[in-house]
Amino acid sequence: MMKKQSGLTLISWALIISLAGVQLVFAMRIIPVYIDFATVKSIMNDVEKKPEFHSKPPREILTYLRKTLSINNIYDLQQQKNAFKFKKTTSGLELHLRYEDRGPIVGNLDFVASFEYQILIPRNKRYN
Repeated sequence: MMKKQSGLTLISWALIISLAGVQLVFAMRIIPVYIDFATVKSIMNDVEKKPEFHSKPPREILTYLRKTLSINNIYDLQQQKNAFKFKKTTSGLELHLRYEDRGPIVGNLDFVASFEYQILIPRNKRYN
């Protein structure tokens, strides 16, 4: 009498391991992009919370952002001239961030990730 087989076959294990490997490659390529975006959001939130930026002109705020991005090794966004845009409002200065990050996954397969974020920098009377 033959025993009933239990468990996975060698082919099943190979398939599961290869699928896990593909997911790992995707994660290794894409997760750093989201970590960079979290860093950029943190930098922008610092600008929003610190009172010394409430009276600085947009050019100085942008200079600070670019220096801080450089310190945090985010060079692609630092070099994009149109990523940060300022807009004056009645309650302060809105800082909009919009950019795309592209990168290779495997062979000729690439990814595109679009990011958008905005903050409101309250303004002192001097710059309203």
